[in-house]
Amino acid sequence: MVEIDLNKENEEDFSDPIGFVDDIKDEVLVPDVLHQKPVIDEFEECAVVITGVPVIGSERVGKLQNVLTKVLEKIEKKVKLFIPVGPDGASLGVLLSEWPDKKVAKFAVESLDGYAFDKNHTFSAKLFSEMKLMRPPNDDWKEPTKQPYTDVGDLWWWMQNDRCRDQFAVSYDKNGVPTVGVYTHMKGHDPELAGDNDIAERANWTETVFTWSPHGSYLSTIHQRGIILWGGVEFKRAHRFAHDGVQCIDFSPCETYLVTYAAPEDRGKWWEGEKDCLKIWDVRTGELKKSFSAFELTNKTQLPNWPFFKWSFDEKYFACLKAPEKDKLEKEKKIDGISIYETETFELLNKRPVIIENIKQIDWSPASNLLAYYSECTDMSPAEFGLLQIPSLQRLRSARIYNVADAQMFWQKSGKRLAFYTMRYNKKAFRETGEIKYVGGCTYHVDIFEIDKKDVSLMNLPLPEAFIHFGWDPEGDKFCVLTGNQTKAAPHVYKIEPNSHAPKLISKLDAGVQYNEVQFAPKGGWLAILAKVSAGGNVMFVDTTLAEAKRTNVIEHPLFNNGYWDPTGRYFVTCSSLGGRNGADLGFRVYTFQGRELCRKSMERLAQFKWRPRPPVKLSEQKQKEIKKNLKKISARFIKQDDDEKCRASQEVVEKRRKIMSAFDVIRNRNKELVAAQRDARIALRSGIDTDATLNPDEFVEEEITIALSTSRTAAPISEEDDFD
Repeated sequence: MVEIDLNKENEEDFSDPIGFVDDIKDEVLVPDVLHQKPVIDEFEECAVVITGVPVIGSERVGKLQNVLTKVLEKIEKKVKLFIPVGPDGASLGVLLSEWPDKKVAKFAVESLDGYAFDKNHTFSAKLFSEMKLMRPPNDDWKEPTKQPYTDVGDLWWWMQNDRCRDQFAVSYDKNGVPTVGVYTHMKGHDPELAGDNDIAERANWTETVFTWSPHGSYLSTIHQRGIILWGGVEFKRAHRFAHDGVQCIDFSPCETYLVTYAAPEDRGKWWEGEKDCLKIWDVRTGELKKSFSAFELTNKTQLPNWPFFKWSFDEKYFACLKAPEKDKLEKEKKIDGISIYETETFELLNKRPVIIENIKQIDWSPASNLLAYYSECTDMSPAEFGLLQIPSLQRLRSARIYNVADAQMFWQKSGKRLAFYTMRYNKKAFRETGEIKYVGGCTYHVDIFEIDKKDVSLMNLPLPEAFIHFGWDPEGDKFCVLTGNQTKAAPHVYKIEPNSHAPKLISKLDAGVQYNEVQFAPKGGWLAILAKVSAGGNVMFVDTTLAEAKRTNVIEHPLFNNGYWDPTGRYFVTCSSLGGRNGADLGFRVYTFQGRELCRKSMERLAQFKWRPRPPVKLSEQKQKEIKKNLKKISARFIKQDDDEKCRASQEVVEKRRKIMSAFDVIRNRNKELVAAQRDARIALRSGIDTDATLNPDEFVEEEITIALSTSRTAAPISEEDDFD
């Protein structure tokens, strides 16, 4: 009896005709999911090869297998393992294992790699797919020859300037050619090149942008084939890092590591160049320490922000947000963790990420291995701000706040305090377009964690108006909050007093138009409040060293788009560069910390201005106290040097004028001799009249001429006859 399915008679046939050949490749049809395509040797992703296993005789292999089974079953009960043996039945020191899926296999590699089996044996684990890629060296392979060391000279030579002058670099167009120049700042004078013209200033020195290393040791430039670091008096090439198509670079805080990123070149085959688009290098040796896949880190084809990795102050750790996972319907969830890597092994701390729901932002302390995090709120849970101690992963303190619409975090440079701003709403609704509407208004707050206090105290500061920007005094106990709107913004300076539950307002400065940024000087005490990319272009300079903050000056630089303190805090630069508003005069201006203009320089197509950073102070606290104690004597020496510099400048002007006058006298004397030689010829041509003869004053006739300096019209008197008529 044959069973017939009657429904099939009415079904439409979608099968391909005989001989049909599909000429559309998967790379064109589904490029975004092609990496998920199953492959024949997919089981290789589930197999793990473990080396470092004890080598024992045939009579003990069974016992070894039982012990290894117990170790591996702690990870997954369904694991299968096999111990290869030699002709004599002895183990070969290798273990082959098979896991249920590739996700479990990858976790097994992370757990077993570096696992101490006993005192004498440590495992090394790799996926079989990775082992398969290993190839024996070529027959003509030779041991690499030692490369000669390139001595670029003293990397901190510029710190030995007798006048303690800082340097800066600019990128601009010189005669239509992109040029990068390194200059020495000269107080009261135009900056000078920090070396010969062909050394300190070079055309096409970089193809995109340049940057200084954090301690100022290197100038880094970006090229199509990679990154080059320059250093020494002559800016010689110190290191080169090959990374085709590199777009972004970032240094670790102590200049030990360099991070480079290159987006995949061909969007049609982005997965081919995506495996190692993010690289970490050792700056001193040039060694590639670790390569990352941006897709594996973020589930996206491009990085969402730069710098992507956040570094701890001592470079022992670096972290990023964990990639969001997907649910059963392949919908992307919110990020729920932090991936923290150790630079000793460049592997995840404890082999797994730290799970924190709805994580939004992380930031390391500038002075300790504390990681601050912000977890955004949902309809069911509050927002959380917390401090995570690394490597113990202990939460030192956290604060949970409901109805948070926006938040930002600000570390003090000393690492003693952490401030976070929150915008809190009463109720929210959704418009027809899907946009969020906050009903009942919003309130603005600044909360401060005091890390140096017992149990990490927390204080709250409600703000009178909408939050704009925030700035810490790097070492002191003051901070500035900018509140208001684009029309009118007011700076408020607060002080944190001992045993106080809230910051104290010490000064409310005059409100200004379009103020949008707060910058404290690197050494503290002085404050600049900026109105960037505005028609007025105002910068307010404030002295916060007094009991009450006092405004010293307000300057104008219309349409400037960047402002920078120099590393010492003695000078401030406003810069109008490419990327700002149209119509701005490109160039920079240098001011003292009190707002007095020292220098103004226009530059064609100015793209970048960057002060050269200074390395951290290596002096002991006792030596620093001694210098501060004798500061008046030391400052008198510098004042004398400044006076001598002014006298030297005046002498240079006098010498320059004397040289010009001497050159003029040479030309005048030469022409006098020529005129004297032609005197007889001129008299002959003028019928014996000597027009060059000295005139006799007695032959002059004096004549006075009166010239009216002004005139006016007046009515003539009328006679009696005229009046009668």
